Amino acid sequence: MRAHRTHSRPVLRAVLALLAVLALALGGLWLFLRGRVQALLAGAAFNFDYTVTSAWAEPSPAYAALEALDALSGSVTGVTSGDDLQLSWYSLPLSALQAGDPAQPFTDLCVKDGQVYLNVRQVYRTLLSGLAARYPVASALLPDWTLGDYITQDQLARLLGAEPAVSGAGQYSAAAFAPGQMERVQPEQALDGYLYFTPRQDTGDAEIVIGFPLRSLWGEYFDCHVLVDLPGQGLHFALTGSAQAGDSAVAAPASVMRDEDIDALAALFEAVRSLLAFVQELAGGTQ
Repeated sequence: MRAHRTHSRPVLRAVLALLAVLALALGGLWLFLRGRVQALLAGAAFNFDYTVTSAWAEPSPAYAALEALDALSGSVTGVTSGDDLQLSWYSLPLSALQAGDPAQPFTDLCVKDGQVYLNVRQVYRTLLSGLAARYPVASALLPDWTLGDYITQDQLARLLGAEPAVSGAGQYSAAAFAPGQMERVQPEQALDGYLYFTPRQDTGDAEIVIGFPLRSLWGEYFDCHVLVDLPGQGLHFALTGSAQAGDSAVAAPASVMRDEDIDALAALFEAVRSLLAFVQELAGGTQ
């Protein structure tokens, strides 16, 4: 069973581990510059556009997995309530969502009472949607979802074997993003008029830079430019957007996967991978 799980990891490893790292990076943002962000710490809504680029000449499996989800660019929206966090990730830009596009997120993430929950069912639906668009008959061969909707960070670590991006996420501390623990930097992607800071403390497998314009210190909205590098995955994320203080509430998901279903989850994603490889081989043979 251990060997089978090893072969079933690639798609889920890249998607869920990277979402966990980015969620922690965004969560740490609210602890930056406490004087201005006290209202945001109590509760806030935020919206970001993001892009993903490869830091390697040969794209990594993580990059390929995001590409398979049509998620190399898009947007993330969410709310915070104290230390709790809710995120939804879309493969569409904010402009499309704000124009009323009814698109579903390719996944969402919740941090509640220190526990991280990732919507793995929505990842599965997104993969099937893309598969159905390219190979309508093949997608009908995949089994229906019978597991819980969300997976916890402990279940994720078991599934992925504590890959660097996952184990590194456990090293994050809110204290790393306190004003006295940040230092000025000037990244190559700096925007005009923005000040940039990075934590002095170790942030594991992720390198995080947070930028903001001085006008945000007095404005209604807090504008942000966040850069996240994952050297171990060969990925670079750039996020731009804003947050606004306000009352919000984050609830833990009602449907969470049981620990004993992790092997079934691994087998399900292996079925997707195997079927995709099979239909691609058939398509190549008919050309």
